[in-house]
Amino acid sequence: MQLKNDITDLVRETKRLLDGSDILGRQAARADIVLKKLEAERINIAVIGQFKRGKSALVNALLGQELLPVGIIPVTSAVTEIHHGDPNVAIRFYNGLVQPVRIEDLPDYISEEKNPDNRLDVSSVRIHSPSPFLAQGLTLVDTPGVGSFHKHNTEAAYAFVRESDAVIFMLSVDTPINEIEIEFLRNTRAFAGKFFFVVNKIDLVSPEDLAAFVAYCNDLLEKLMETGNITLFPVSAKIGTGIEELRDMLLRECRTGLLRILCESSRLKLYNIIVEALAQIELYWKVLVMPPLVLDRTVGRMERELDAFRERVSTTVSELGADQDVIVPGLSERLEAELNVFKLDLTSAVTDTFGMDYHYEIEELEQDEAVQATADLPLARHLGEQFARDASGILDDLGATLNRVLLYRNTSTPEVVTHIYALNRLVRQLRRTRNTLRHMEES
Repeated sequence: MQLKNDITDLVRETKRLLDGSDILGRQAARADIVLKKLEAERINIAVIGQFKRGKSALVNALLGQELLPVGIIPVTSAVTEIHHGDPNVAIRFYNGLVQPVRIEDLPDYISEEKNPDNRLDVSSVRIHSPSPFLAQGLTLVDTPGVGSFHKHNTEAAYAFVRESDAVIFMLSVDTPINEIEIEFLRNTRAFAGKFFFVVNKIDLVSPEDLAAFVAYCNDLLEKLMETGNITLFPVSAKIGTGIEELRDMLLRECRTGLLRILCESSRLKLYNIIVEALAQIELYWKVLVMPPLVLDRTVGRMERELDAFRERVSTTVSELGADQDVIVPGLSERLEAELNVFKLDLTSAVTDTFGMDYHYEIEELEQDEAVQATADLPLARHLGEQFARDASGILDDLGATLNRVLLYRNTSTPEVVTHIYALNRLVRQLRRTRNTLRHMEES
């Protein structure tokens, strides 16, 4: 498919450009995700919508398995990805740890009742299931509902919208479309290559009321989506009505249109990545043109932040205390996770100080269920020394990078001119690609 080749080339070239910049790491990482999806020819279908629309129940019905917890209160508090494969469940935390759990223990991590306000810092859940529905290159994603009292659920849902290739947008007959859903739908349009609209809980109303509700929603959605080609699928996830028809339609669409959906989703995402990169460069320019006294104060503030982080490293190592010359099972993983938290906190410090984004890759730390022989584990002292070296290296690299990109106290005119010329050239190249993507939409 020529379109796929063209978009893949654009993504690859954009990633190359972004990789060459010290200030566009997050955008480069997003481009890498898009590129890997294109190469694997896999898409995710995210089930999104307001809270208590029956999203988790619909996912269970489509899979033909009771995998996800459902309940009367808002249940899903973390994005849950369901892939095809041998059955297993892994919880991913913001600090990089990945913990395998039993399926029956899943509510302990993703339900609002067991994990209120996501106190466990779960970033997402990855489930593998042998369901035939997933066997054709699909990943099904259950997302937290938007609009509830639990603000973090809405934030998690909005964050994942960027990763959606296709969307099942959930409505419910017990509540008309409201402003929260309309705003969420508008945001999602910038990223997803295909929309499917589902009306749930049809067992609660008469056929006449259902027909009136569907007609109302259809008219409103046609205006919102700016198309006359909207199809709504009435279902009852609770009793199974309409599920087989919806499942067959989704599989048929993915058999015949997977590449089309993937290409449109990738085009939209790359366009957004470039817009975000140009905005980041604009913020960077504002820092570069700060008056010298203001820049001195700002850099001084960042240096004090780095000193505080160095003190934090010393505190972490000294807290090993009496355990320095003994073996502490699990200490290696704990310190690696602490290093990831360290990176996340550094990112926040740079953003707070300069108003710019700074990106670190957070390495996933798989927790092995097998018990390692104690004799094979290193002493706590050695682990502490390694942690101190790694953390100090991160701080030194960040300080050097900031001085370099901010041209701080750089008196070499040729270096400054070369740097600014390269940045202007990058902006021109990104704008050219952005315009190419815009023309693809128009054609």
